[in-house]
Amino acid sequence: MRKIFPIFVLFVSVCFFSCSKPGDYTVSRAMKEYQNQNYEEALTLFKSALEEESNYSKDLLYNFITSLYLQQEDYENAVIYQEKLCEINPQYRNLVSLGMNYHILKQDDKAIKTYQKAIEQNPKKGEAYASLGALYLGQNDYEKARENLKKAAEFEPKIALIHANLAVAYAHSGESEKSEEEFKIAEELKCENLDEFREFAKK
Repeated sequence: MRKIFPIFVLFVSVCFFSCSKPGDYTVSRAMKEYQNQNYEEALTLFKSALEEESNYSKDLLYNFITSLYLQQEDYENAVIYQEKLCEINPQYRNLVSLGMNYHILKQDDKAIKTYQKAIEQNPKKGEAYASLGALYLGQNDYEKARENLKKAAEFEPKIALIHANLAVAYAHSGESEKSEEEFKIAEELKCENLDEFREFAKK
């Protein structure tokens, strides 16, 4: 099962009991169901809370629902709520996460557009460049892969996976010296499965 950052640890009481609203109790019940791993009941309650007056913002509830679907590897439904989240709160990390799940669903055109929106929002973070570069690498578009992975390495120089992917892109572009330089960096950073990347570079 895919490991999802436990967004639910962020759950806090937003007000005292005297100023609580009907939806707050529903969210509280949903949290208890989640903690008991009753995911379907938790989903039902979070969705009910969306229709009730609550101290919890819709984007937070969308986050809860998305995380529950991802916990169950139900990417189709997760994307539905991620799209709703990004409509009202198109933050960088929300967009990158949505792009990743589009890619998992093989909706690469949407993934590319979403990563590009993230880059437009913050062109000095590496995660979107890295994800976009890896996507292009899988499509054998080595020029675009190289371009984005170089940017990713510039902003995230300590991530081994970026250097390993960049090494593959260089190798397929005929730049063997640069490829080996990137492989050495990836090795120094203790990249997992480095031999698999080297094999990919030879194909």
